[in-house]
This record gives sequence, structure tokens and C-alpha cells, in this order.
Amino acid sequence: MVGLKRHIRKTSKFFLRDNLILTAGAGLGFCSALAVTNKLENSLTMGLGVLFVAMGSFSLIYPFRRLITIAGSHHKISLLMIIVSVFVTIFAFFAQAFVPEVAASIRAYIDLITTNCIVLAVISEGLTVPFWEAQKKILKACMGYAFALILLAFLREPLGFGTIMGFSVIPETFPRVVLMITPVGGFFALAGFRLMMRPFLLKARIVYQEAASCECAAVETPEEGPVPAPRSKFEISRKSLITIGLGICLFISIIVHIRTSPTLHTQFLIFLPILLNALFFDGIVLSKLLGICPLLNKSRQIDAAWKMGIAVIIVMTLSTALNWVVYNKVLIMGSDVLAKYSSMSIRLEKIFYLTVFIVTIAVFVQTLSVMLRKFARTAYEQMGQFLELITVNCIVLASATFTIPTGTSFMVSTITAFGYGLHWLMVTVWLALLRRQRLFVPTNAWDEDTIAILLLGIMAAIFTGIGMIRIF
Repeated sequence: MVGLKRHIRKTSKFFLRDNLILTAGAGLGFCSALAVTNKLENSLTMGLGVLFVAMGSFSLIYPFRRLITIAGSHHKISLLMIIVSVFVTIFAFFAQAFVPEVAASIRAYIDLITTNCIVLAVISEGLTVPFWEAQKKILKACMGYAFALILLAFLREPLGFGTIMGFSVIPETFPRVVLMITPVGGFFALAGFRLMMRPFLLKARIVYQEAASCECAAVETPEEGPVPAPRSKFEISRKSLITIGLGICLFISIIVHIRTSPTLHTQFLIFLPILLNALFFDGIVLSKLLGICPLLNKSRQIDAAWKMGIAVIIVMTLSTALNWVVYNKVLIMGSDVLAKYSSMSIRLEKIFYLTVFIVTIAVFVQTLSVMLRKFARTAYEQMGQFLELITVNCIVLASATFTIPTGTSFMVSTITAFGYGLHWLMVTVWLALLRRQRLFVPTNAWDEDTIAILLLGIMAAIFTGIGMIRIF
């Protein structure tokens, strides 16, 4: 009996210790954990894909680890993502061949394995240790990731569909909890699972209780008495308020002039619903469940939240516009040229679009950083570090993969990307404001990330309700 308990403890620690989804304070891999766990087959496919991509990419990268290490942090991440995108494309073709229905339902999220935080983290860490030790760590991290996805699927699919892998497990007379298969249910399911497992994780010493801290609390010292905590740097000056007011007035004036011009009025009626849909009703965070990892990280401070949000808007909008040009004017036209001189039908936009998008984003971010450093030093000092992080932000790649391959026009793709960026900024700042209030202090029952996930679930429920109102 003692031996059995020891084996159970060792097995549980193997899957749960350093599990980047279920353990407290990790905050990695949440996007796919929320998006694909409404069905077990989706979770299995995603878990297998992450394992294949991580181990395959690392095996190819490891012989060149010294060159990659000395390339610098930004170039290192870009090179890793380019190589990872190749293996993602290979896995996507295998998935389409063997499980076409599953591949079709989660193809967008398979593409985003390229920017999966867990894959990039374990590969980067593995470059500093021997090969087989690194492969062991990658295997452990990916199996823990797959284990978390399977657990969430076992919770969500039976309640939402009444089935597991197509087999009925709950009688049809039992009411279905449709909420569990929606984005709102994803937030609540993950938060609920972390809440249920936290006592066990604490008892097994897999995680430890976070220190309860409050920004507004006084710190007691035996000699000097209470010392007030430093005030937040986030303050709105009178000049900023005046600027915001003038901007609102200018926006209203532009709207009035647009309505008086027939041509502009027609374009306005076409593009405004697209912007509002991306901003509120089909947001990149609360509906598509992306960009959550950097959101949880940057929403700890209001100053970092809005700076990162502005950088995301700029990079997402401009890189999506650039990717549209590359996709339609280079890849598609290149495929048409090849079709004239080759009997084989080779469509470059179907094979290389993911890698090309990654290269375009990396080059654009690097070019923007250099230009800001040279011509706008102050702006670079304010946002330079955030620009470096945007390359691995999955929403930047998603804004291109969700719109451009579907055949949307240049303006629709660009406006959608701008709306996605505004949505990410809005949610991040709101969450930062809520977390600043310290509504819940971390205890044995919950940790700070779980509280943030619950708050995001409440936001998603609110936006889902707003989306049901027919405006246009």
C-alpha cells in the first residue's frame, strides 16, 4: 500500500509539477487549453501536435545551438519560430490526411502552435543542457500539457455534448450545459479545475501558497512604524484629459462629415460593423481565446498594460497589412507563375504562408525597433521592450491567419486587425484595473492567475450577452 501511494505520488508529480497550465503562477499555454478542449479528439490532436513540433524542432535546432544562442534574444526567438513553423506545417498536413474533421475544426489553432509559449520555452531552455536531458524535459512538459488538455476535455465535452469521442456517456434526458462548449465555459472550466486541484497540489507540495500582498496595505516595521506603499505611477494629467476630450470631439466631427458624404457614408457603413465585431462581439481574447498568456503577465501593472497594448495595436495592424500584400502579391502570383511552367499544381500560399507570415512579422518588428531607436529615442525607451515581446504574441500571427487566407480584402483584414488590437488593449487594461483593486487575495483556495481567469470569464459572459443584441 505504501509503495502504491509512492508510485501515485511520483506519477502525479511527473504530470503536475511544473505543469504550465494547471499549476499556480505558470500562465503558459492557456490559449489552446481554452480553445480546443471542448472535445477530447481536439485535445488529443493538439497535445500530439505540440509534442511532435517541440521534439522535432529541437532535434533540428540543437546542432546549431551555439549560432542561435549568440544571435541575440530577438533574433533567437525569430529563428526558433521559423523552424517551428516548418514542423507545424508538416503536422498540419498529417492531421489533414488522418483526421480531416478534427484538423478542419482546429486548423487555426494548429497553426498557432508556432507561437505556443510552452513550445518556445522548452526549446529555449533545452539549448542550455545536454541533448537527451533536454528531450526528457520537453517530453515531460508536453505530456503535462496534453494531460491538462485531456482533463479539461473530460470535464467540458460530457457536460456540453453528452459524449466522449463520439460515444454517449450522459443520457439524452439529462440537460446539456451548453455554456461548457463556449468560450465563456472555457474560462470557467479552467478556473474551476484549478480551484478543485489546488488543495491536492498544496498538500502534495507541488505548488505553494502565494504571499498575500496588497498595494494599498501598509508595511509594518518594528522601529519606524507603518510605511505606506508607493503610489501607482498610473495617473492621468490634465493635459491628457484635454487631449482625450479633443480627440473625442474630432472623432464626432469626422463621423458627422462622413455621414454627409455619400461615398464615405457607404464605406463607413461597410467597415464600421467589421471594426465593432472585432472590438466587441468577436474579440481576439474573449471570443477566440488568444493572447491570454501575455495578457495575464502584463495586466499585473496598469502602466505595462497600456504600453504593451499600444505596441500590439501598431504591430498587429501594420504587419497584417504587410502580410496581406505578401500573401496576395507574392505567394499567390508566384503560384500562378509556377502553374504556367509546371504540370504539377503547387500552391505556395497553402504550403509556405505560415512561415512567410512569421518572417514578415519578425522582420517588421525588428525594422520598427531600429527606426524607433534611431528617430524616436523616447518612444523606443517607452515601448522598445514591449516590441521585442510582440513577435511571440499569438494574436499578431492570428490576425493574419484568421483573415488573409480566407480571401478578405486589404481594408477588411487591416480593420479587423486594428479591432483585434483595440480589443486586446481594452481587456488588458480592464483586467489590470480589476487586479489592482485586489478584490480577492490569494489563499489556499485560489491563486492570482485563477482569479484573473475567473474575471476574464465574467468579461466574456458580458460580451457574449452584448453580442446577442442586433445592432446592424
